[in-house]
This record gives sequence, structure tokens and C-alpha cells, in this order.
Amino acid sequence: MTSADVIVVGAGPTGLLAAGELALRGVRVTVLERLAEPDPTIKSGSLNVASAEILDRRGLLPAAEEVQRRRLAEANAFTAGRSNRTVRELTAAAGRKSRRFAVIGHFAGLMFRQDMVDQSDPALAAHAAVANGILVPQHDLELLLGEHCARLGVEVRRGVEVTDLRSTGEGLDDDADVVVETSAGDFTAGWVVAADGGRSVVRKRLGVEFEGTDPEMVGYQAIADIDDPSELRRGWNWTPRGIYTYGPVPGRILVARFAPQPEDKNAPVTVEELQSAVRDVTGVPVTITALRGRATRWSDNARQARNYRRGRVFLAGDAAHVHSPFSAQGLNLGLGDAVNLGWKLAATINRQAPTGLLDTYQTERHPIGAWVLDWTRAQVALMRGDERTARLRKVVGDELFTVPGVTNHVIALSSGIMQRYDVAEDATAPVGSIAGDVELASGSRLADHAHDGRFVLVDRSPDGRYADAVRGLADSVAYTADPISDASQPSLLVRPDGIIAWADVSEDSGNDTVDARKLLDIAIGRWVGA
Repeated sequence: MTSADVIVVGAGPTGLLAAGELALRGVRVTVLERLAEPDPTIKSGSLNVASAEILDRRGLLPAAEEVQRRRLAEANAFTAGRSNRTVRELTAAAGRKSRRFAVIGHFAGLMFRQDMVDQSDPALAAHAAVANGILVPQHDLELLLGEHCARLGVEVRRGVEVTDLRSTGEGLDDDADVVVETSAGDFTAGWVVAADGGRSVVRKRLGVEFEGTDPEMVGYQAIADIDDPSELRRGWNWTPRGIYTYGPVPGRILVARFAPQPEDKNAPVTVEELQSAVRDVTGVPVTITALRGRATRWSDNARQARNYRRGRVFLAGDAAHVHSPFSAQGLNLGLGDAVNLGWKLAATINRQAPTGLLDTYQTERHPIGAWVLDWTRAQVALMRGDERTARLRKVVGDELFTVPGVTNHVIALSSGIMQRYDVAEDATAPVGSIAGDVELASGSRLADHAHDGRFVLVDRSPDGRYADAVRGLADSVAYTADPISDASQPSLLVRPDGIIAWADVSEDSGNDTVDARKLLDIAIGRWVGA
């Protein structure tokens, strides 16, 4: 029987990131994956800004930027210089010295427009450093995170199918080790993180309620050989039969139509099935001659686990929530789960966690998941093919999305940077929000000090008055002195997941230095522990 501190079920982006977060803090992790090789099937095509910032904090942004450079080159070659607006803008942005907030994606197929975005908005400007690391397809991300895990010594066991799990105690609710039964024998661990997808074996074994709404549409995504695709329009397109996009690489087609679900949802997608859907939605009589790789079939089935934890087993990613995949919301939501859970579970295993720390995984991530489900449901509602929806799309696209303030807010929501947690009583901004890009007077950035998964305390006081608050906590907190005279840039305590746990806003709030230090001590006690 093989043992580890934590077994992660699933080697997709969520599972690999969770494994990496644990390994950064010295936890022994084994990842079990059913597939023998990373899945090359085309899935999510990009990251949102919040996810790219996760990579930045772990020193993985350069690798993501290399992927984006390659993708932009492929897209520009495919279109022979007639690339879509997003590709042109990202290509131009890559050549600028000053970074701009990455405007990418859509809402219900209504593309976000760069010229409608106010780049001077402080909410966006604080998250511009990762603009060249957004276009990272899921397959490339899995390879990138797999290499990251390999460097950290994570054991990834492929071709191992999980069939059941049991407790070494009286039940899975016990505070006892867990035995994971697999096709390769039994594995035992103190904890289990289930990141095994929407049809999670672990979730079903736990008996966790998976509540939500039934699907209305059937979607397909593939890279295919298409005879004469010239009549297929680039970018996102709405029709009375559904929605589709073609490009930005040769043969990539995504199509979704409002139709009954197939009888066998697990059956492979055939050329004939995909061709029928493409013809129906686009109105173009294309002929698909072959599939390059495997086509995927999906729906807007929207469900969420009532509980993300049972005993020593946690659910993350699609195992905890499923919904339509538009704008890669599922990928990004799963990465958020992983980075939130990883450091908390590691601190618990290392006996450094304050009381109740693991409970905050449910209280922080479950509401975010519920919001994303509603965000995707709203988009599906705006994609329906009836005449009233057509009029509503015109109002949203031509009237609301042409107002810079409205566009900024929708883009900020879509990018994930508006997520906020209740991390302190009566907290005021920026406490509870994502730190974003914080430049330091030394020339480094906050992300540069977060590569090893510790908290980061940026002490901007002129006399280094907060240093002694973390004395003796070097294993958990990276301290950096950054004395500046600008009171608008406060000292910060940032959690490993990028959330600001404390900020010295004494001048703005009317508090004095003693109060700021007291609040820092409270934040350290609540989140860092011993």
C-alpha cells in the first residue's frame, strides 16, 4: 500500500496546481490520473487575469508568455495578416514597453472591445503585468504545471483509475487516514483532494449533493479539416439556431445549439454529428472531412456540490462545480479553488494552521462558485435564438457595452479580479481583494517574493516598524522592507493565494500606528498561525 501526505485525484490543471501548492510547502503529494498521457483534446483556450496572476506569483509567467507568443504567431499566420480584433490588439500590446490590461473574451458571444475600455481605471491598471501570459490553452497549461510539479518532486501516477475510497477509521467523516482504491492497488494518505472532473468518482462515493439546473444546449469543440471554410465568420457569431466561433487557429471550430441532449453523452463525437451541428447553427453547408484529435461534446448543465469537504476529503474544480465552458470560466474557477486550498491544507499538515483555517475553503470558495454558475446561466439566456433575445442582445451589445464604465466593470468581473473574501471584521479596501501587480521601490514586484508559497509582508513604513510582527515566522512569511513616502501605497500582508489579509490604511481610516499594528497581529493570528 503506497502512502503520501496527500493524494490528489486528477492531473488536470486544478489537480496539478493543488499538488504544486502543497509541494511548495514540503508536503508529500501523489497525483493519480486515469489517462496515460496529458489530454491533447482542445478545451479552454485562455486564462483570465486572476489565473495568470497565480502563475506570476509562482514564477511561471515567463513560460506562459512564451505560450502566448507562439499562439499569436500561429493565429497571425492562419489569417495572413487579417486576424481578428483581439489577436491584433494582443500582438500590438506584446511590443509595448508599458503594459495594458488584457482585454480578451466575450459575454454571451458579445466580444469585449479594447477601444471601449478605460485603461486609466485603477482597478484594471493594478492587474496589467500579466497581459502577455493570457493566451494559454488548457493542454499547454497542463504541460506547464506538470513540469512545475516535476521540479517540486510531485509523484504523478498516470494510467491509474480511482474506483473507490474508504476511511481507515469508522467512516469518511472520521478524522482518520483515507484509503484510495485504484486499478493499480490501494493508496493511503492523510488527506485527499478530488479534482477528477464533473463526473467525479470521489464526489459520488462521498454522496455529496450536486444541485443545480438542467442543460438547454449542446456544444461541440474540435479542430477539423473543413472543405472551403471561407463562409464561416471569424470570432463569435450569434444565429437564431445558436452560437459559433471559427479560428483563431486553422480548423478550430466551436458551436453550440439549443437542442436535446444526446442519448449517449459518453459516445465519441463523429464527423457526421459535428458537421450536422455546424451546418445547423452557421447556416453554411460546410463539409468536414476529418477530425484532428478528439472532438469534445459539452452542455450548460450547471451544478454545484453543497459541501466542498467531507472529513479529510476535499472537492475542487469540476468535481465541485460544473457549468457551460464559455470564456474558460471552469478552468479559471478550478485554479482559484486549488490556490485557495493548497496553502491552507499544507499549513494544517505542517501543524502551523490557526484554528478553523480549513473551514474557510468552503466559506470562501463556495460563494464564488455559485456566482460563476449564475454568470454562465445569464450568458446562456442571452444566447437563445428567439426574437426577443435578439433585441436584448442588441441593447446589451450596442447600448450597454459601448459605455466605457459598463465595459470596464463587466471585463473586471469576467477577468476574476473582482473576487473578494471576508478576511477581517469591518475590513475596508483593499483588504480581502486580490493584490494584483505591486511594484516595490527596490525594482522588484510583490510576485517575485511569492514564488515559494509563503505569505508576503511588504513593510512600507519609514522605520520598518512591522518587522518584529513576523519575527520567528520566516518559514511562513517572506518579509520585505520597502520604505516609501507615498501614503497611498500602504504596507500589505498578502496570503499565498494573493489575497490581501491586512493593509496599513491608518491615514485613510483615522487609526493610528498602534491600531494598524494591532490589526496586523490579528491578521497574523487568524491566517498565519504559529
